[in-house]
Amino acid sequence: MTAQAPPFAWLDGSVVPWDECVLHARGQGAFWGANVFEGLRVYRDPDGTRQVFRIQDHLDRLHRSMKSLHMEIEYSDEDLTRACMDLVNANDFDADAHVCVVAYFGLGATFDPMAPTTETGVHITSTPVPRAAAHDRGVAAAVSSWRRISDDTMPPRIKTGANYHNSRLAQHEALRNGYDTALLLNQRGTVAEAPGSCVVVVRDGELITPPGTSGVLEGITVDTVARLADEHLGLKLHHREVDRTELYVADEIFLCGTMSELLPVTSVDRLTVGDGTPGPLTRVLQGHYDDAVRGLGKHSEWCTPVPARKGGAA
Repeated sequence: MTAQAPPFAWLDGSVVPWDECVLHARGQGAFWGANVFEGLRVYRDPDGTRQVFRIQDHLDRLHRSMKSLHMEIEYSDEDLTRACMDLVNANDFDADAHVCVVAYFGLGATFDPMAPTTETGVHITSTPVPRAAAHDRGVAAAVSSWRRISDDTMPPRIKTGANYHNSRLAQHEALRNGYDTALLLNQRGTVAEAPGSCVVVVRDGELITPPGTSGVLEGITVDTVARLADEHLGLKLHHREVDRTELYVADEIFLCGTMSELLPVTSVDRLTVGDGTPGPLTRVLQGHYDDAVRGLGKHSEWCTPVPARKGGAA
């Protein structure tokens, strides 16, 4: 069953009907996945007010990705922020939403997908994302047979569409084999990340996550977790290599990302993590994270209010 499409998207400067947010199939952004992107989470309160979580941090990472691909776009951060706000108001979802900002390479002068080009554009789409039931019950994970891409092949530090074929292979393999998600090892055989999420392990009261040099996207959500754990619990998040078998003997494991938020892992390769239920430290951090994303914690600067909708949708 196909979900109902949202009414609006944003393309190269304007809010447009969803079906008009299209790129040419020969464009490099579509043909090669030659794009960079960021996913933002918009949280809606019961009174209808909305706020975007850590939007400037996401835009800063977008710029780092663009720099690595020698990409320039004509839109400022203020333009992109306003575009996100306009789109959120246009779609007016009754739930929390995900907003995906994509900067892409276009057709180029010769239509050769491999040829250098300075032709770029931006499209932004948004979909409703109510919190998944797995947030409370946890997920079953499998260590993937696919290895994580590395910095000397397709750098994971660059958040580009082409990289996510690696994640897609791993995730679909896990689903076919009866799991909820996958965990990828890097070329050294240590833990990298899950498809679209960072991995945090709890062992003997310590929080541990693979370092930025282990084949991971340097996560904004995992940075949020590190700061919340330090401020509220006095716990440091240690960045170090994690062996596969450490997953089997961990007290708790959770994934963290914009879409997944803090997602408990209750088994790995059909071995239970802890007692097979979301762990107590994970639960406490979920609570602090919920406060932070809704502007109730110490970091009000992380939450950017969406201005009240004015008049029509577009």
